[in-house]
Amino acid sequence: MSKPPKSTTYARGAVHVKGAAHARRAIAAQAARLIAEDGVSDFGSAKRKAARQLGFRETDGLPDNDEVEQALRAYQTLYQNDEQRARLLELRQIALAVMREFEAYTPYLTGPVWKGTAARGAGVDINLFTDLAKQVELNLLGRGIPYTTAARSHFNRSLDRKVPVFSFEADEVMVHLIVYTSADERGAARADASGNTDRGNLTAVELLIDEEEQNNTVEQFLSNIR
Repeated sequence: MSKPPKSTTYARGAVHVKGAAHARRAIAAQAARLIAEDGVSDFGSAKRKAARQLGFRETDGLPDNDEVEQALRAYQTLYQNDEQRARLLELRQIALAVMREFEAYTPYLTGPVWKGTAARGAGVDINLFTDLAKQVELNLLGRGIPYTTAARSHFNRSLDRKVPVFSFEADEVMVHLIVYTSADERGAARADASGNTDRGNLTAVELLIDEEEQNNTVEQFLSNIR
């Protein structure tokens, strides 16, 4: 039996690659909708559910988290722009208030509220960098704040280490204080090749809020003179 010509093999490969790319884009878009509309908070769960809903198998190739985040930003801008901006401002203001209360423990805002992709029902993730983790808990006790405890994987997966998390409610929003050691701060604050960071300190959050409030003032002024 003769072998198929090379051009035929290439064409089949191209079709396969094109189909895989289509699957990734479709799954990313559906996962973004699930996160934005249904409040699915875990990207992995959203991708798997999206694949099932669209009739794809996970072996067809799931998009990575960056692809889902890009699709989520696009969805929120297109369908939830005003709602999203109001939500982010409110959540960042709550985060800022908490960060000021825990300023002694070197707080950084992280997660969707920092990145600007917080969906409906999102909580606030704040990293604390301190060698006095017990003092954080005593601080909560001293303020009479009801809280729960849990553990999360370290942001540096290669360390294979769990860190403590203290969760409580502030203005009907769940706040999670994830406590790292002081030595972890350097790696946490490092920017990627594009200059982006996964978290921002108190000053950075203040700047984000100031910028959004100024934008709102300008838009309100423009709407009044139209």
